[in-house]
Amino acid sequence: MSAAAADDVVEVAVVGGGIAALSAGLFAAGFGLRTTVLTEIVMGGELLNLEEVDRYPGIPGAVSGSELAGRVEAQAVEAGADFVYDDVTRVSRDSGGFLVAGLSAGVRASSVVIATGARRRTLGVPGESALEGKGISYCGTCDGPLFKDRAVAVVGDHDFAGREALVVARYAAEVTLMTSRPALELAPATRAALEASDRINVLLNAEVTGLDESGGRLAGVRIRDVRSSAETELRLAGLFVNSGMVPNTALLEALLGEDAEGGVAVDGAMRAAVPGLFAAGWARRGFGGYAVMAAADGAVAATSARDFLRPG
Repeated sequence: MSAAAADDVVEVAVVGGGIAALSAGLFAAGFGLRTTVLTEIVMGGELLNLEEVDRYPGIPGAVSGSELAGRVEAQAVEAGADFVYDDVTRVSRDSGGFLVAGLSAGVRASSVVIATGARRRTLGVPGESALEGKGISYCGTCDGPLFKDRAVAVVGDHDFAGREALVVARYAAEVTLMTSRPALELAPATRAALEASDRINVLLNAEVTGLDESGGRLAGVRIRDVRSSAETELRLAGLFVNSGMVPNTALLEALLGEDAEGGVAVDGAMRAAVPGLFAAGWARRGFGGYAVMAAADGAVAATSARDFLRPG
């Protein structure tokens, strides 16, 4: 897995390490395009936080996120994609193409696929950052075992939050799944599993307004009922925040300015407003959130890059 020389130009630079990026690298290299995937040291992106990826075509049952990422990475390497392990900080125009700059290196490219994923959205309440890793977590798969036989809560209003509660409930004695909305948006299978669990309680119309700590660790949360404004306290050892994702697109500020906030606007072919720039997965606006969708995005983006580079 060799890196391109500093004065060399690759045809497709893929920025990211998740399933969208790996899929883009696989397809771009498979089309015979000189392809470099730039990512941080650990490959897999958000997939590494998923204990199970289900409903993935061709894989019966479920597969761990890390195993799925490893399989696609191996396919991309076999197809001929190169990998550069670096933290990309900026993508800008350069001599008719693009400069993809990292902390230690960078590449010049004729086209770029942005598949940088996203980070977990925080609650935004005072004291949250100070208690991260001290009772507050953004990954149930990673930290669930730390709360064995203790009371915890999961905050979120979508299917991913419901599934996070199911993961954490394997360890915790009691899990409160909280949402500020009047209902949870759940897949039927997730809803059925939550209803069958004797460890999970669902609390609707509940907004976390404050955090209580004791001895430098989370001890509980303050909750406001959004209908009545009544406030209560809930004693907890752990709080898992699953309130959505924020696209990692700040590296495009030089190209798109504020338009990069909230994800890159693309058309159905994953093409951004700048010719030769494409976005896939969590990096684009309107992404649906599922691994198979990210893989499809990457394949479409690579196909569009090929058509851009080799019209007709």
